[in-house]
Formats: sequence, C-alpha cells, structure tokens
Amino acid sequence: MIRVGAQNTEQGEVIDPLPMSRDELVAHLSGISHQRLVAEVMAMWDELGEMERELAMARQRSRALDFELNGLRTKRGRRGDYAELEERFRVAEARRAQLETMLSNERLRRKEAEDLAGSTRVDELRTENSRLLKQEEEQLLLILDMEVKIDRLVAALKEMQNNV
Repeated sequence: MIRVGAQNTEQGEVIDPLPMSRDELVAHLSGISHQRLVAEVMAMWDELGEMERELAMARQRSRALDFELNGLRTKRGRRGDYAELEERFRVAEARRAQLETMLSNERLRRKEAEDLAGSTRVDELRTENSRLLKQEEEQLLLILDMEVKIDRLVAALKEMQNNV
C-alpha cells in the first residue's frame, strides 16, 4: 500500500493521507493534467531541497551541541548544565531523525512521481530549467552592458551640450 496525501493548494488545507494501491494511484494521477502534475513534481522537488537544507542545519546544530556538551563536560562538572545539554541534544537528535525520515519519504515520493510522470520528462524539465537559467544570466549581462553604454552616451550628450 502507498500512502498518498492530498493538499488543497487553493485553500492551503491538508487532507489526511489515504491508503491507495499502486493501481489506484496510477488512476488518480492519470486524471491530473500534465501541467499540474509537473507543477506538483516541481513543488515536491523544492520541498525536498528545503528538507535537505533543514536536515543539514539540524545535523550541524547537533554537532555543535555535541561539541558544546563535550566542552562543558571537561570544563565543568555541574550536573544541572550537563542534564540540560543532554536534553537539548536528545531534542536535536529527535528532530534530525524526523527530518531524515521526511527526507527518505520525500525521495520515495519523488521517485514514484518520476516513475509515473516519466523520468525522461523530468530530465527534460531539468535541462530546460538549466537552459533558461543560463539564458537569463546572459540577458542580465547584456542589460548591464547596455546600461553602461547608455550612461556613457548620456555623459557624452551632456558634455556636448555644455560645449555648445
């Protein structure tokens, strides 16, 4: 069984996940328009990236807390500080485990979406996205170059006007 959660994006409410068989999921996704399916896959892609960033930050905080805990163990022997840091560390570890589970689930969902939407289409979208980003960068450089030339032209016109 695959658990699928539906989200009403217009109202922002999340509906409880419903158990669906693979065939039911295929039928459900077949009814969704191609553009919406691509938008959903891209939204999941962005969400996975955000989860990966959160997981990396949680791991970094966990390491920092572990380092701080070890430093305090060597500097102080006070039981209250030690217990507080251990609790903070347990909370950080729980959050890290939660984020790892979310990341694993998201990777599985993304893989299933790629399988259903076709990995070639996802690759095409990634390639198109890269091309568009490069084109945007080139156009930005062109605009900046044109702005410099316009500034030079304005300065030359002012100088000619002052000489007349």
